[in-house]
Amino acid sequence: MKEFRVCPACNYGRGFHAYFKEHDEGVKIGLICPSCGQSYDLPWQEKDLSSLSPEKGPVFPSKE
Repeated sequence: MKEFRVCPACNYGRGFHAYFKEHDEGVKIGLICPSCGQSYDLPWQEKDLSSLSPEKGPVFPSKE
């Protein structure tokens, strides 16, 4: 897989919202489809949110 942008549940094609959930080992990062609400748990984890350094990426067109 080269890109995970289309929701497998509803085929929404403009990417996902992210969620951040604190737990004992740090912060869990996951994805939520803004169209149908399906969440996806991925093996992403950060020890501290201050270590994140987001950069702007491309704006994706609607995939219909």
